[in-house]
Amino acid sequence: MGHFGILVMAVCLLAGCGEAVLTQWPRERIFQAYFRLQEVRPGMSRAEVEGLMGPPPVQEEGDFRGGRFIFLFYRTHNMDYEGSNTVRGGFTPLIFQDDRLVGMGRRDYFRATDRPWIEDSPAPTGGQQGLPGPWQRSW
Repeated sequence: MGHFGILVMAVCLLAGCGEAVLTQWPRERIFQAYFRLQEVRPGMSRAEVEGLMGPPPVQEEGDFRGGRFIFLFYRTHNMDYEGSNTVRGGFTPLIFQDDRLVGMGRRDYFRATDRPWIEDSPAPTGGQQGLPGPWQRSW
């Protein structure tokens, strides 16, 4: 490694020693969404929820055996982990039917979309434990 490589490496190491911590995820927005989510209650209208939470960063809708659902996803964690009640990398799903909040979180999302939830079914074969259906890893 030449002098330039050593200099670049030293600058990178020293840059990490400052007081400012740089992250790739919007920590303040995630915390705000998490705390606002504590005010959301089943039975609220979509307008009430969006008035409290703001517009959703991700929205989906679909028809399943239980009827037509609208899913609003709010980023409340920086990743999925056991107990986070999130899907798709830290998003908490809010499930609406007939303009009313009928569910929140991973379990309600999987039930609305007719997918078995981790505790409700045995682990799938050939995929990662606990990730049913399309969430099985392909590697």
